[in-house]
Amino acid sequence: MKRFWAVLLACLLFITGCKDDGFDTITIDPNETKITYGVWVSYLEFQSILQGKSEEEYTVSVKTMMSNLESLGINKIYAHASAFTDAFYPSEYYPMSRYASGSIGKSLNYDPFQILVSEADFRGIQVEAWINPMRSFTESEMSSLSSQYPVKKWYSDENLRAERLMYAGDRYYLNPGSEAVIELIDNVANELLSNYKIAGIHIDDYFYPPEMTDELDQVTFDKYLETHADASRSSYRLAMTDRLVKSLYSTVHAYDDKVFSISPNANVRTNLETYYSNVEKWFKNSGYCDEMIPQIYFGFENSNMPFKEIADEWSAMATGRVKLLFGLAAYKVGQYDQWAGEGTNEWIENSDVLSKQVEYVKEARRYGGVVFFRYLSMFYPDSEIYDQMQLELSKLHYLLK
Repeated sequence: MKRFWAVLLACLLFITGCKDDGFDTITIDPNETKITYGVWVSYLEFQSILQGKSEEEYTVSVKTMMSNLESLGINKIYAHASAFTDAFYPSEYYPMSRYASGSIGKSLNYDPFQILVSEADFRGIQVEAWINPMRSFTESEMSSLSSQYPVKKWYSDENLRAERLMYAGDRYYLNPGSEAVIELIDNVANELLSNYKIAGIHIDDYFYPPEMTDELDQVTFDKYLETHADASRSSYRLAMTDRLVKSLYSTVHAYDDKVFSISPNANVRTNLETYYSNVEKWFKNSGYCDEMIPQIYFGFENSNMPFKEIADEWSAMATGRVKLLFGLAAYKVGQYDQWAGEGTNEWIENSDVLSKQVEYVKEARRYGGVVFFRYLSMFYPDSEIYDQMQLELSKLHYLLK
């Protein structure tokens, strides 16, 4: 018996003295080891089951959703609470979404987000409130807004509009260079965290739009130069998204047991150079997020962005305490993948792409689970790919249980 304990002690000493590929050893809290099997529920899902529906009709649809998700093994939903500085709940700061009530600002006589959260909680499914912090309204939508909302007040004032709003592409975006904008975004997160039984706050890859030009944030950039004389436009925008993300992280962590997650574009360089989001910095350093969920919406045969290569790149970056989850493209099942190079037909010819991806990423560092985009694609696919999706779901069923 003494020899047994001596050998066991020697083994433990050996294990604790090891390093992994030169990276610092990461001690994982046993409470953090639960694997997430998630699904995004976007504004398009809400439009389908909510718009023009009575409370009773909507509730039936939500109950069906939860039953479908529970049967597959899904344990978390990332549900849109705000997609375009609008809301799917009664908000002090944002108008009711047109995807909820049919027109912007038109109220409902019930709270659809509360019903979703309550039905999910009844099934043991967590909900993270998904907000798009910067993406806002089109010109026509902004013109029709009530003046009671902050974004409309900013729009109506020429000076405030130049400081706090940016018009790019076909719509306005909030300017993270403005402290008033950061305060508004944090207020929305606080509103959700204090009023709903949610697991945390989730944002995706809508930061600076690709159509950005210098004049769109000139006012706040000039102000920044007063204290950062050597700053470039790029370094300034990166600093502003850093500030937005850190502020949201602090807001979320003012509440017990809440998480803040980010789902960026899978291409690290595109995030940095186009959206001005330094996702590698956020991933590797504390104080930015708790979960990173890159949208790896590519197949194994994609010759431009091969799934394994991109997944391995993200796994290699998982050297800190942030959990790594993988966003997977359920919406591509049965579809021609136009930008996949030699792999354009992969999702048409195979009915096990998603299940093979789930199996592959389980070996990633700091693996925290997978999240599928999106609910309607999985459970209400077009009729011509229905059978193929059922084959995918049948394989996933055994992996997610």
